[in-house]
Amino acid sequence: MQKFKSLGILIVIIVIGYNVYNYFKVKSEIGNNEIEECSRKFRLTNPKIDKKVAEKYCECIIERLGEKYKNSDIGAEKILVNERSVLQDCFDKANH
Repeated sequence: MQKFKSLGILIVIIVIGYNVYNYFKVKSEIGNNEIEECSRKFRLTNPKIDKKVAEKYCECIIERLGEKYKNSDIGAEKILVNERSVLQDCFDKANH
């Protein structure tokens, strides 16, 4: 009986471990997709900007402002006005 309990606990630990791993893998992929999409849009409006700079910029923006405006109804123009200093700081960091 103890053998079956140990086997059951091992299976539960493996399943939970796999689910946690899968969660972070999917979360990482979603984050990468957001960065790529942001970078693409940023380079459309700023064609002289290098792709790596745009990706660093978008990563910074998403990290610093993503949670704050995640479920917000505020338009992009209003965010640009409200967070101008954060956007400039991220751009300066991406450029160096």
